Amino acid sequence: MKKLMIVSLAVLFVAALVPQNLAAGVGIKGGFNFSNISFKPAEQFPEMPDFQDMRGLTGGLFFSLNLGFIGIQPEILYSRRGMMYELDTENKLEYMADYIEGLVLVKLSILPVGPIRPVIFGGPSYGYLLKATGRMTTPEGTEVADVADMFEKTEWAAVFGAGLDFKLAGILLTVDGRYHMGLTNISTEVEVGQTVKNKGFSVLVGIGF
Repeated sequence: MKKLMIVSLAVLFVAALVPQNLAAGVGIKGGFNFSNISFKPAEQFPEMPDFQDMRGLTGGLFFSLNLGFIGIQPEILYSRRGMMYELDTENKLEYMADYIEGLVLVKLSILPVGPIRPVIFGGPSYGYLLKATGRMTTPEGTEVADVADMFEKTEWAAVFGAGLDFKLAGILLTVDGRYHMGLTNISTEVEVGQTVKNKGFSVLVGIGF
């Protein structure tokens, strides 16, 4: 939490230094991740079950710098990722990994005029693991375990997607969908030639000033 506060203050400080002739602002956004984990090559994980997407919260701060049809948008987000497996109708296993993610997105305005502007974007993401939890739910109750030792502390990913910017009087409303493609192993237990990576879609809405 202390690290998040420091980064948030840094974003606000940078926003104050931006020249006034540039369109810039800060804002907040939030939404949901529909995340999963990929295991490759599949033949080296023969007993791995078919994991399902897990829904988790995501949200934080963004800083926008508009240079016309192109823009730069750094973001600092809390993000819950992981996966879920339903053994049957009454038993469920979940792995949940909570990250602080720093992103630098390049945005392109498809129609850079008017109050509603379609955009596409992409860029790198760096995630720092805050905690990781395993949860087993059965008719007898729920068991929770700390599984942080199974996860690497950091993750690099590529993020890309599309959305709409609504330019209103004094504020900016945003809606976007994005795909998170993990680039580095997140497991501490892989062997040579194996990869275990985050993946998933997110939907976020935001308001900027």
